[in-house]
Amino acid sequence: MSIPGAIAVYTSGSGVPEHVSKRPWRGVYHYWDGSPSGLGQHLMERVQREKGDMQAVVRQLIDDAPWGWSNCMEKPQKTAGERHTEDDPGPRVAPEETGLVAYVYVFDLEARRMDAFSTYVGDDGKRIGSVVFSPTGTPDLPALDLLPEEAVTEPLLPGEELSPQALKDCLDGLPALEAGSSFIHWVDTWQGPDNSLAIKLRRVTFEEEELSGVEEFDWNAVPHSARLEPDRVRHFLEALAEVVSEDSRLLDACWIASQDSLRRSGARQRASFARILRAHVARDVGAAGES
Repeated sequence: MSIPGAIAVYTSGSGVPEHVSKRPWRGVYHYWDGSPSGLGQHLMERVQREKGDMQAVVRQLIDDAPWGWSNCMEKPQKTAGERHTEDDPGPRVAPEETGLVAYVYVFDLEARRMDAFSTYVGDDGKRIGSVVFSPTGTPDLPALDLLPEEAVTEPLLPGEELSPQALKDCLDGLPALEAGSSFIHWVDTWQGPDNSLAIKLRRVTFEEEELSGVEEFDWNAVPHSARLEPDRVRHFLEALAEVVSEDSRLLDACWIASQDSLRRSGARQRASFARILRAHVARDVGAAGES
């Protein structure tokens, strides 16, 4: 989804500004999925991966990519993103030049904080959230755009560490996801470099019994911590199947692959995950209807 954003770092001043232009910063353009649940979440994960070395993140994403990014978010099977070049630079971004991006994420290296601003028409650059990182990179919030339903923590459900094959078996045991002549298939599962588990899902559509469309997405669905709670993962997937089956609009491989409740919330029960997913439906489908 092409929601452009910007990755930036403050160059002077201090404090938490309430508007994107109230404190000087420098940054680069990022074309792909600049939303808080896309690029915003990825930047949080970058800081964690670098064990709190925010300067390294700034160097990798801004200093070493001065022309900006098409996409810095590595897929599970890749190790490098897609950069713009001097011959094909991304648009310029600056505190007074945010008209071509929808979100701006600015690192404060001294305060160990990342501020998020919405520059959508109507929001006009207001700050929508901030996250502070510990010296080792642990954020004080699991996401920048938490919904009220996600603010829940339920008792642990420990078990034997979930393997890629066990995850595939769980997926294959879910009710069929279909609507009319469209179907969702769980194609494959694998372990990522950070020990998370990823899923390849495919939406197949037929017209008059002839194949008319195929969409595939890689879904980094299960963080390493959740692998130690296989029942939690199962409850989440069962809730997902339940909610998708209720609304044919959700038979969308892209929407399914954007769901990240195992990272964003401390929920562990099926009913809790169902409430969270329905809240995301209300937000995501409602926003799409307004656009």
